[in-house]
Amino acid sequence: MRAHFLIGVLTLLAASASAAEAPNARAAYVERRGLLEADARCQLFAHDMRTALNASAGQARGALLRAGWSRTQVGELEQTVVAAAGARACNDVRTQSAAADARAAFGTWLRANSVTFEGWARAWETRRVAGSDGWRLRQAMDAPIRAQFGVRAARGADRLVLVVPVARRAAPPAVASLSARNPRTSAAPEISLQQRMTQGLEAGAPAPGAVTLTFAATRSIERLERGANQAVFTFPDAAFGALLALDPRETIVVTVQERTVSRRILIEVGDIAAARDFLTIGGN
Repeated sequence: MRAHFLIGVLTLLAASASAAEAPNARAAYVERRGLLEADARCQLFAHDMRTALNASAGQARGALLRAGWSRTQVGELEQTVVAAAGARACNDVRTQSAAADARAAFGTWLRANSVTFEGWARAWETRRVAGSDGWRLRQAMDAPIRAQFGVRAARGADRLVLVVPVARRAAPPAVASLSARNPRTSAAPEISLQQRMTQGLEAGAPAPGAVTLTFAATRSIERLERGANQAVFTFPDAAFGALLALDPRETIVVTVQERTVSRRILIEVGDIAAARDFLTIGGN
């Protein structure tokens, strides 16, 4: 299996998912999933390289799903790739060459501190070493209110939070809760490309009346420079685990209660699992 890692490996990592990218995503998934299978048998890579490949394979899988592939189609492709990789000996020259290409192509990515994982409508911005604002994994949105959602380091621990700027002399939002499909009780829906095009992120949100996991947040107010404030809603660790189990096409809903208005903020699940893998590189 001669992998073409030197052609566009990092391009896919920064590219948005669309139907036009499906062929590139397919090739990337075949290459990376095949190498992961070979590595499982032959121990080709060090831990960080293996993690990087897993993150990249996950992102290629997400791109295929967003481009219109069904989970069944992706599963069939995976079975074919795994079977082909398993038929090769560990000392096969093609396997060894592909592994060497992968190490060379991912060298820069392994050393990178930040990578943006693009989704359908939004992106996950990642930082292995948090900046002064504490963010390690972040998705930003402007509507229906300005907010940032993701994982932020605070007081020596990473927490899943929603951060909402508060205008001067304005009352901050009082309550926030997160709702997502319960992966233990309901199967992931097949969300078609047409649904995404016509409904946007709403297509992936839990259906009305569906049984969901709901997580309440605790609120704190942070004082910023020049009299500015921001409300920080912190969710339990179990909420992050629930997000990792969702389909990349799904949407979670964070409901923020202001004085007289309840606002629904849509968060794209996207490649959050791949982003989490990226953040663990260098941590072992």
